[in-house]
Amino acid sequence: MKKAPTLANIALSHFEIYVNNLSLMQDFFTQCLGLVVTDKGEGQDGMVFLSNSPQEHHQLVLNPRKSQSQINSPMDHIAFRVASMTHLRLFHEVLKDYSARFQTVSHGTTWSIYFQDPENNRFELFTDTPWHVNQPCRFDVDFALSDEELFLYTKKKIERLPGFTEASSWKALHSKHLSK
Repeated sequence: MKKAPTLANIALSHFEIYVNNLSLMQDFFTQCLGLVVTDKGEGQDGMVFLSNSPQEHHQLVLNPRKSQSQINSPMDHIAFRVASMTHLRLFHEVLKDYSARFQTVSHGTTWSIYFQDPENNRFELFTDTPWHVNQPCRFDVDFALSDEELFLYTKKKIERLPGFTEASSWKALHSKHLSK
């Protein structure tokens, strides 16, 4: 097994949990913990993204699907942010040979690696793109592309999607919304 990159650069970002009653859970987290809805998937059962941090699009995701996990976990995944694409590529090199359930994707707002640990707990490591796009958004990406190629590929995939803007613009609007 390859030696792991230094882990000091990962920061806990968000959790995604499965819920049985989406509106009840949304009301609980907004009314009791002061989180605000930052995005919502389409339809009555669309995923709900919540945050109370001006720096985070979402700190909690409510997913109205029952867990498919063998251990019937209420958790879909736990996500950690890394500082740069360079750091994410280091983890990619270690994880690609380790985890059979390994996937590289973009959410438009991030480039991500999803993987499972030896007991099938699901994790995400990601770094931010310079853009925001409404969530949920997800498409496969190839980390064999150079940084420039990955940047151009991602932008082309999302530039016509709802909510597309520079991440800094979205964060400024989100910050104003939180201060109301």
